[in-house]
Amino acid sequence: MAHHHSYKASVKKLPKTSEVEIQSQISAAEFAEAVKDTLSHIKKDMELPGFRKGTAPEKLVREKIGEAALLKEAAEHAISHAYGHIIEAEKLDVVGYPKVSITKIAEGNPLEFTIVSATVPEITAFDYKKISAKENAKKAEPVTVADADVEKAIEDIKKRTGTAEVTDESVKKWGEFKDVADFKEKLRENIKLEKEHRAMEKKRIELVDALTKDLDVAIPDILIESELGRMTEQMRHDIERMGLKFEDYLKHLNKTADDLRKEWRADASKRVKLDLILSHVAKEEKISADKAKVEAEAKHASEHHKDVDPNRARSYFEHIFLNQAVFEFLEKQK
Repeated sequence: MAHHHSYKASVKKLPKTSEVEIQSQISAAEFAEAVKDTLSHIKKDMELPGFRKGTAPEKLVREKIGEAALLKEAAEHAISHAYGHIIEAEKLDVVGYPKVSITKIAEGNPLEFTIVSATVPEITAFDYKKISAKENAKKAEPVTVADADVEKAIEDIKKRTGTAEVTDESVKKWGEFKDVADFKEKLRENIKLEKEHRAMEKKRIELVDALTKDLDVAIPDILIESELGRMTEQMRHDIERMGLKFEDYLKHLNKTADDLRKEWRADASKRVKLDLILSHVAKEEKISADKAKVEAEAKHASEHHKDVDPNRARSYFEHIFLNQAVFEFLEKQK
């Protein structure tokens, strides 16, 4: 393949989608070189009667595979090579696999083709600060712990431990408690923390709803499909961890994996939107993940799970802590 490239490409944004159409061509000389390269690759593995593997004359190899098949394979290699250069030159943020159509193919001529690619939607006029400030201004319900909450928690503990009564002696078996009064006080604090955590989660969900509802972008199908794939794998993993078979679980629900994907589609779309929003805010506000935290968590994961890929662990925790930092920024908007 030649190393000098001058692909002329015309790029057109397609209406109402987040896709671009690229029209381009590869010069006749470069396409001829791609055909030559492809032929020599095929020849290496080909065995023909009377010839050792890889030694058959090119003329016979061409006849064996057929002109159309040779040109098609050469075109695929040449276009794949050109595509990388085009998206780099045009600064296109593409996702997923492109759809390629060859519009003109003949030996001795330029190779002409059209590619439709999904791109990461561009967020432009989106006032995330204003939306967040409006949500943050909403009065939160005060978190209170009633005596009934404490009594209910005690009843649950009694059932779980098979203890008929709560005494200074029995509470000492449950943890570092001095007496019943100390146990009730610490239980009340725990219930309060749990309620505060739930209240924070609820507010965060409301903020996510407000942000995703107000973002008006066309989301490429490929991003939704990829999120659906992730959601399915997560569910499969959770079910198999409980010792069940995913297929049996689906039978029990009387559903197929496709049924679940249809049901989850709106949720997947919302998740993709949220991901786009969080990375947009991070970029705009120059927010980054705490490197020390990322390294510490990745190290901990590698030490406790020997089969963990350190780079994947690092990028996973980077994603988690970056999103956390963005949420903290949005929750401070007034």
